[in-house]
Amino acid sequence: MAKWKTNNMVVSVDLNVNIPLEKLAVELPEAEYDPEQFPGLILRFGENKPTTLIFNSGKIIVTGGKSLKEVKEIVEKIREILKKMNIETPSDYNLSVENYVVAGNFDYTNIDIMKMLSELENVQYDPEQFPGAIVKYQKGDINVTFLVFKTGKFVCTGAKSDEELEKAITEFEREVISKYAKA
Repeated sequence: MAKWKTNNMVVSVDLNVNIPLEKLAVELPEAEYDPEQFPGLILRFGENKPTTLIFNSGKIIVTGGKSLKEVKEIVEKIREILKKMNIETPSDYNLSVENYVVAGNFDYTNIDIMKMLSELENVQYDPEQFPGAIVKYQKGDINVTFLVFKTGKFVCTGAKSDEELEKAITEFEREVISKYAKA
């Protein structure tokens, strides 16, 4: 069975409250806010931590998280900052994963990418440009893209839940990768 770890998550959050970005930018010297260049405030909580894009509408995009727990901790920090500014936010806000990016290894090595390219639809491979095959995998409620390398390493992007991600990797390995692994 394939093994993987999350490298990045993109999560959207809606706090359903107007956020005065100018005031927030003054309160947080580490914030970046230039409304002529970008309509949101950019807030980083340190190196190797997720980056947040905060919008006046109360919508927040968190990128770079490695887990939902980490993303929720960032959102709670933002809620605490807003509370100190006398801006109340609901504790039952909407949180939605927009994209997982994971990297891992299939149980198979020595993948025959050329055979995969010749037999499957939705495969792109140009070894002079990039050493991996780009494979779009759509089946039922699964809609992801894999980067597959000859060594059995992979990157998967596009899943919106843990369940979709696990199902996509498991089924792709069983239905596709196992057929193109050279003995």
